[in-house]
Order: sequence, then structure tokens, then C-alpha cells
Amino acid sequence: MNKKEFIKAAKKKGIPDFLYNIDGKGRDDERFCIVPDNGKWNVYYAERGCKTTDLYFDTESEALEYMLKELSE
Repeated sequence: MNKKEFIKAAKKKGIPDFLYNIDGKGRDDERFCIVPDNGKWNVYYAERGCKTTDLYFDTESEALEYMLKELSE
């Protein structure tokens, strides 16, 4: 899954875009974020300036799939 596919799937599932940040820009308050980090992809949930979920994936696709699953629940 790439970022375009993620956005399309999120829209199809009715997930508002303010619940995630996949471009690494802007504030990270109260939403899922994805950022490259030393050859891995870090997915975390930012809440009041703290990371409450902090996972690493080998590929961007795996990270996006995880984030979509979490947002769908």
C-alpha cells in the first residue's frame, strides 16, 4: 500500500483526514502519524505531545496497512 492507496481506502471507510498525518508536516496532536526513521517506518499516535503508540515497520506499506487497520476499528 502506498500513500495514495491509503488515502483512497481511508476515504472509502469514512476516516476523516484530521485523524492521521502521513506527510510528516504540521502538528501531531491527537492523531496517528507515520515518519521514516533510520531505514524503518515509525507509526505512532500523538496525544498531548506524547507518543502513546510507537511501532516500527520494515516497509512503508506495512506501516500504512497497520495504521489503516487501527483507524478502522
